Amino acid sequence: MAITMRSLPIIFLFLLVLCLCNLDASADVIKYKGDNYTMKCPAAQAEASGVYLYSRRSIQRQVFFYHFKSGNLTLLTDYRGRVKINLDMKTLTIDIFNLGPKDTGAYWCTCSFFDAICEMDDSGVFLLVQDPPEIIPTSSKGSKSNGINDLLIPVTALTAGSVLLLFLLVLAVWMVPKMKKLIRDQREEKKRSGNEVYEVMTIPRRKDDMIHPHK
Repeated sequence: MAITMRSLPIIFLFLLVLCLCNLDASADVIKYKGDNYTMKCPAAQAEASGVYLYSRRSIQRQVFFYHFKSGNLTLLTDYRGRVKINLDMKTLTIDIFNLGPKDTGAYWCTCSFFDAICEMDDSGVFLLVQDPPEIIPTSSKGSKSNGINDLLIPVTALTAGSVLLLFLLVLAVWMVPKMKKLIRDQREEKKRSGNEVYEVMTIPRRKDDMIHPHK
């Protein structure tokens, strides 16, 4: 199947991610930009005159050479002011300060013996220096909080409206039978009053009462 021009960026991105994943997996030590790193070289042979520290990423570089007798430290320009050496019985402890991505690579020590290189009992370490993780700004958190508050306002209003509607509904259910009973009682009272007046008006009077009403 032919590879189209559109698929090339996707393939490139996939290969880049794959390389970065493999780099992470093969790293012995992972540090962030600006961090410090401490490593130890194994004890050199008794006859050794000094120790080299080498680094390799794309090319091999001699980071420094430390001479035991004189105590002189010859540093690569990129590491000047960023390396500190502590010697204890021909065992070197090396501190590298203010790491940067360009410091990524394999580091190992070798010793010098009569101007010849002698191997040391250590395979070295692979150091990976990455950019620090992103920190979410405070303003973003504030915006998120404001968004939540803005969402709570209509929810609160809807809840209050629902409670009020439920209260009115309960009140109506309770009041309607009361009102009906009151109206019915008033009608019955009027009806009784009308019947009593009618009965009084229809009672026959005696003749004496009609002739002498005030006797």
